[in-house]
Amino acid sequence: MSEENTKEEKSDWSKRELGALWRVDGQKQSYYSGSIKDSEGKDVKIVCFPNSFKEKGSNQPDIRIYASKETE
Repeated sequence: MSEENTKEEKSDWSKRELGALWRVDGQKQSYYSGSIKDSEGKDVKIVCFPNSFKEKGSNQPDIRIYASKETE
């Protein structure tokens, strides 16, 4: 793979990137925290938790995403 192709791929990934998440190991459970860009390009802070109500073999999501509460 040439250096030019690598730069094009990175540029394509950069254009499609919506945000990033970090794993947080809490006292009761682990979760992910970070931000994503909305359709207007504004950052929205989010948290993601495993779906504790998922039943084995069901079509329910593995992870639930929530908007973070604003801290004072």
